[in-house]
Amino acid sequence: MDATTLKGPFRATLEASLAELERLSEILKAERKALLGPDVSALEQVVLEKNRCLETLEHSVKAREQMLAQLGLPGGLGGAEQFLSAHFSRDELLVQWKRLVELSREVAELNVHNGKLAMASERRAREALSILTGRPLIPETYSAKRGLTNSTGITLGRC
Repeated sequence: MDATTLKGPFRATLEASLAELERLSEILKAERKALLGPDVSALEQVVLEKNRCLETLEHSVKAREQMLAQLGLPGGLGGAEQFLSAHFSRDELLVQWKRLVELSREVAELNVHNGKLAMASERRAREALSILTGRPLIPETYSAKRGLTNSTGITLGRC
């Protein structure tokens, strides 16, 4: 396929990604609320919804990456921006593209924040269990360091 033929499908993947990112942003806000609330089943439901949304988003991103590869362009933002500047008028998709990039960053920040909330909740739960059981606080199974550690601090593996 040539670039002209891929303009329509490229636009469709961009629009699909944007719609899913907007949906994911709302889901992550609901996840934050569920992480702060007492209803575990609400959190489970939100996580399931987030995973479904991520799967859908993955399809549009992979399709766009395949199109870029067919044209010999690099993947990611750089390749997409090259394709946009070469095959669309300056204003044709610029607003949507900028919104997609901006929303991607916002979603990433929301996700990092939610991860921190989840880790803090886990830490509080471990501390409470330690107090209730009279047992010493056991370090996390997975540390933030570059490997997996067990409760004795021995490295189990590295990435």
